[in-house]
Amino acid sequence: MINAYLDSLSVHPGDCIRVHASELTARLSVRQWFHSDPHALGPGVRVNECEWGSGEVAGDWAPTSVGSWIHAPDVLTGDADFTVSAWILPTDLSLDSVAISWHTLWGTLTLEVAARELVVRLSRGDEVQTVRSAQRVTERQWSFVGLVVNAREGRITMFSAPWGRTGGTFVSDSDVDGARMVPDRGELFVGRDAGASQGSFDGHIAGLRVHARALDIVELMDVMNGLGFPADHEWQFDDRSDPDTVPSVSRGTSSMALINAPAWSALAPPPVDSKGRPLTLPGSMHLHRDDVEDCDWPVVADVVVPLGAPTGVYTLCVTTAEEQRELPFVVMGTSRVVLQVPTLTWQAYGNLGRDPEHWPGRSHYSLHSDGSAVIVTTSRRPCDTFSPHARLEVDGHDGFAGADVVTHLLMADLYAWQWLVAEGVGPALIDDRELHLAGIEALEGVDVLVLSAHPEYWTTQMLDALQTYLDRGGSVIYLGGNGLYWVTSLHPTKPHLMEVRRWGGSQTCSVAENDRIHQFESVQGGLWAEAGRPPNAMVGVGFTGFGAGPSLEFERTDASYSPEWAWAFDGVETSRFGAEGINAGAGNEYDRVDLTLPSPGPLTVLASAVPQTPDHFGAFEYGLARAPHPSVRADMIATATESGGMVFSTSAVSVSGCLIVEHADAPMKRVVSNVLRRMLDNQSHDG
Repeated sequence: MINAYLDSLSVHPGDCIRVHASELTARLSVRQWFHSDPHALGPGVRVNECEWGSGEVAGDWAPTSVGSWIHAPDVLTGDADFTVSAWILPTDLSLDSVAISWHTLWGTLTLEVAARELVVRLSRGDEVQTVRSAQRVTERQWSFVGLVVNAREGRITMFSAPWGRTGGTFVSDSDVDGARMVPDRGELFVGRDAGASQGSFDGHIAGLRVHARALDIVELMDVMNGLGFPADHEWQFDDRSDPDTVPSVSRGTSSMALINAPAWSALAPPPVDSKGRPLTLPGSMHLHRDDVEDCDWPVVADVVVPLGAPTGVYTLCVTTAEEQRELPFVVMGTSRVVLQVPTLTWQAYGNLGRDPEHWPGRSHYSLHSDGSAVIVTTSRRPCDTFSPHARLEVDGHDGFAGADVVTHLLMADLYAWQWLVAEGVGPALIDDRELHLAGIEALEGVDVLVLSAHPEYWTTQMLDALQTYLDRGGSVIYLGGNGLYWVTSLHPTKPHLMEVRRWGGSQTCSVAENDRIHQFESVQGGLWAEAGRPPNAMVGVGFTGFGAGPSLEFERTDASYSPEWAWAFDGVETSRFGAEGINAGAGNEYDRVDLTLPSPGPLTVLASAVPQTPDHFGAFEYGLARAPHPSVRADMIATATESGGMVFSTSAVSVSGCLIVEHADAPMKRVVSNVLRRMLDNQSHDG
């Protein structure tokens, strides 16, 4: 298997693409892609070999940075006595895990959950001293644990109790050579063995405290019961002002560093008394042993994109004696017509259906190994589904599409790109992150912005830029369905990290009610429609249904024959169209008009595709609905905006597959091309 990834999915000419790899000896080359589907209805695979970027690489094996954990520096001092305590809620007890650890001058000391028991190990090589608790830990139940290190008396004491047990706690201790327990470096590791390099805990950590002395049993009970016993070091787990650190509430204490992007959570042990006194400061951190922020493999090559490189979709082709992999990237540019490539959709689906043992970093459509929702993903990982050859698969197939359907990934985006290139309009590309980071500046000089087949994930900044673009008279062609749907955030300084907290809507999993606020920005997750920013306000339609079933065709409405819009159908001889594409008609996921919601202008429905078979059904947010049903349909719409632009939405993710058919009878392509030409003509006349 080729273990490699790029540091970025998009660049400008003159930028450098860095190749990260582990145990790789390979030949590199660069290809420019126009179309990657070999389907007989289309133009076939269209790819050019580039004269730049070739070379040989060789790199040694490197460990993968996987598993989230927390690092607290300089909190354990010298040979003094101290006490470390925390609340833990394990979410997967099928594997042993480390909750807290630190280096000593002799070896490492770890608090572990092993075979559902709390265990303290002081170890160096094969020499191990163990303290076991009589408490059996229960999955998804809070437990309090305190470790008392009494170096002067040569004793380790473990104090523990499940939530709700305010007395009668479990206490175990062991005599140890005091010199062995002296902390080295002062570091505290949470969720990781101090002697290892990976995180190894699945669960929540809350109320972490360090006291600079050996507490007795009564004092530990006070700490456990939330009686306000002061700590020398304590941290605020609900302060998300810096997504990479947990700030201290103790004077002179450093913040804790978050490693490998754990999930911030509002979950904390509930009060146990009638006064409702909290047991700890609010919030917790949900650690996962399969979290990935960046695989962190070494750089094996720097590939400089020439200043003259044309905008387009490229891949770095990595070839070994056994196999070949294509690592895609977008070279961005400017033009009157710009296609926005939905790389956030690529990332959300990244590695879906792939074995996480071989493809680290899970999809937003998967679950963590502990069964919890995947909230944060990264683009800095080897990702098989980024390939131009990849098709959407869930456990080997897509439940809403046949084996030949391509709707969500790069292959579908290349349908749109091939169409624009063939139209001869000199198009350019940008991607989601460019719109997020540059805002409206990314659309300077753009007359027509084309949204690809499945632009599902949008950030606040992206929506702001699109709204400003429309307000300034820009025109939009929306080729997809189920777009502008999920509230999405990017890390403020690490844009390769993407956050989605699903609830409501047609989701694959749902976060708890108290965990809907994002950690990368102060915004509630879920649907943009429920956050007051429905896609209808900008593209005129919103997600309404999905399914496969027989091929769906659009049928023209009476309004499409009016003088205002009849030009869109110039050259179209039939009233029904849209089943001529590679994807065999409108479907998979599609949108409709909702007159109760705002729109970019007065809407005209030019055509609708109305399924009649029950294997098409409505979006969950609209309640029970199976075709035939009034809300289960796709509406092709157009509107002239007050600012002088135009919005045209095809409203089905499979439509882009109609734009690359080679035969003459291609009415969908003719309609969309007519709209593109009219938009450009209008902008030219306005200019």
